[in-house]
Amino acid sequence: MGRVVFALVVPSLIAACAGPRREPAVRGMPQDDPSAPLSVVWVGHATVLIRLGRRYVLTDPNLGGAIFVVPRITPASLTPDQLPPLNLVLLSHLHVDHFDRGTMARLPRSTEVVFPPGTAAYTGLIHQTRKDVAKFWEPIERGGITVTAVPVKHVGGRFMIDALWNKGYAGYVIDGAGKRVFFAGDTGYDRAAFVEIGKRFPGIDLAMIPIAPAKGGNVNHADPDEAVQIFRDVGAKYMIPIHFEAYHSTAVPIDLPRKQLVEIVEKQHLEGRVFALYTGERWVEPEDGSAPWVTREK
Repeated sequence: MGRVVFALVVPSLIAACAGPRREPAVRGMPQDDPSAPLSVVWVGHATVLIRLGRRYVLTDPNLGGAIFVVPRITPASLTPDQLPPLNLVLLSHLHVDHFDRGTMARLPRSTEVVFPPGTAAYTGLIHQTRKDVAKFWEPIERGGITVTAVPVKHVGGRFMIDALWNKGYAGYVIDGAGKRVFFAGDTGYDRAAFVEIGKRFPGIDLAMIPIAPAKGGNVNHADPDEAVQIFRDVGAKYMIPIHFEAYHSTAVPIDLPRKQLVEIVEKQHLEGRVFALYTGERWVEPEDGSAPWVTREK
């Protein structure tokens, strides 16, 4: 009886602490400009749909709900059947909030998936037949898209205990349609690593960098101030923050990272370069080089 009560009460307490569920700014696919060479939809958390020309890349696919008993506050903006045909799926690491097997099970079996270095033992967790385990600094070229895994600062594994020996995590630099994108996945701050990325990959157009959950001194998760420093270290032109407002954290209130980022952007005069999207919004960089725009119109 005690176990039953525990199973029923604890999830309810967690949900109560997490706060009320929020709706994405957009449900479904927002308006796009097909002529734009670079366009991204923040689907939620670290899941981003990137369009480079006519090719699509999906990062850290998690279109599901709760993580075990931890509820998702803001649902993903897209369902698997609303995704366009994907050229690649990129996994930055295998934690359950970044690599959702339920989502992967609903993607076509032919979808090509890139795993981070050091995770060959985990490729059997998905039913997709085309699987690549990346190596740091070695490009993977697929039909007009080039993806290169780069070192970041996080923890590996999937089942908690295996993080003791598995160091499988990475960021990615993605090239296509004349554009260059840096996806940091989940990372703490490591100046040497990010300066090196900037040196090896000059001219990054867009950096997608996590800003939560972090409270000063968290070596594995960047806070908003560190995220902006990563943006500067890699020398990117624009930044979109990720990895916030999807799940409750005991480290920081759910609305604090956005508030802190906005204050930093104003203080450092980065308006027009840092775009704090709401879940489901699309960011577009026009072909004519004019200022990027954001839409939630469908």
